Amino acid sequence: METNKKPISELMTRTVCEVKTDFSAAQVLELMQRMAVSSVLVVEDRLTLGIVTERDVVRNLHRKGGLQGLSCADLMQAPVVTVEQTESAMDVYHMMDGRRIRHIAVTDAEGLLVGIVSEGDILRDFGVEHYMRFKDVDGAMSTTVVLLPESASVGEAVALMDERRQSCVFAVDAARRPLGVLTERDIVRLCHGHDDPRGLTLGETMKSPVRTAHRAEHLHDVVKSMDAAHVRRLAVVESDGSVCGVLTHHEIVHGLEGQYVSYLKDMLQEQEKALVSRQVAVKEKNLLESILRSATGTAVIATDMECRVAYCNPAVAAMPKLQPFAMRGKDVREALAHLGWPECVAMMTPQALGNGRLHTQLLAWTEGSETQHAELQLSLLVDDRNQPEGYLLLAR
Repeated sequence: METNKKPISELMTRTVCEVKTDFSAAQVLELMQRMAVSSVLVVEDRLTLGIVTERDVVRNLHRKGGLQGLSCADLMQAPVVTVEQTESAMDVYHMMDGRRIRHIAVTDAEGLLVGIVSEGDILRDFGVEHYMRFKDVDGAMSTTVVLLPESASVGEAVALMDERRQSCVFAVDAARRPLGVLTERDIVRLCHGHDDPRGLTLGETMKSPVRTAHRAEHLHDVVKSMDAAHVRRLAVVESDGSVCGVLTHHEIVHGLEGQYVSYLKDMLQEQEKALVSRQVAVKEKNLLESILRSATGTAVIATDMECRVAYCNPAVAAMPKLQPFAMRGKDVREALAHLGWPECVAMMTPQALGNGRLHTQLLAWTEGSETQHAELQLSLLVDDRNQPEGYLLLAR
């Protein structure tokens, strides 16, 4: 993979869909549907003031009870995360992953807009060795998937998509076999054609048939088929056809995080070589701890095979609900059960997480009058002989 060495200008899209601040929500929706884009930038005199994404449309439909009468300013997020076009593609990826965003505006040295980069842009630049890290779909998919009967309303679907930060809902039958899918892009389409589409049913609005992949299929082959069909997501199914997960651009790109750690190690090793004359050595243990501590906004917990905390970075102690994980020797299964995930016991085994599999779990709890969310990613730690030696939890 050569992504490490490329500036983001080589991956970004230079043709950007732009709107001005005086656009209405209806005009923004019309442009997004006509151009088949997942985001538009709000720009005045080449200065980027905001961004409107498909997720913003879903959120506003759910939380504001419709989009009628809203302006572009009501929909957009501001300020916009931007990077200069000379930034490395790998650093930009890490920023997107750490901040849980799917688009970043790219500017020149004066801060003027020159392009935009999305997860899809980075995905298209991956080499085959990235997919070989996972081998099969099972290792990259997310098990956090929203399933509803086709009789459910669009309003119910939108609420779950917003609350669980999911980009689609699958309509399924009684055996969990997929009947259709409703995506964020479909929500944009529905909002453009209806004053308030929340009363419609999934059966009336979903797209069918659903593109699927078996969890044992080779990831590289599945990604190639997604690209050929111009789809950004598909349902992952068991041998009996029941839905067991979802595979989107986000899950595939998210797997690059391990490559970012390797990238940082390479950078530090190059710096170490330059400092040999000063007899400065960077030990592997200190190097890895520095990398983990640099994971901005991400709580990192490492355990032994008995699920006892062996390491945590400072972000753990900074998050009130995660403070129990900061106690060395603490059994993380007890803390996870207290957070609302008692089933973690079944997942924290070498059998459940073998072959590089990642498990993602969305947790929610109430603080005062607000509902807080956290996304946990669980994986197996292995030694240099590929033998299990513990578990790794990442929390955002």
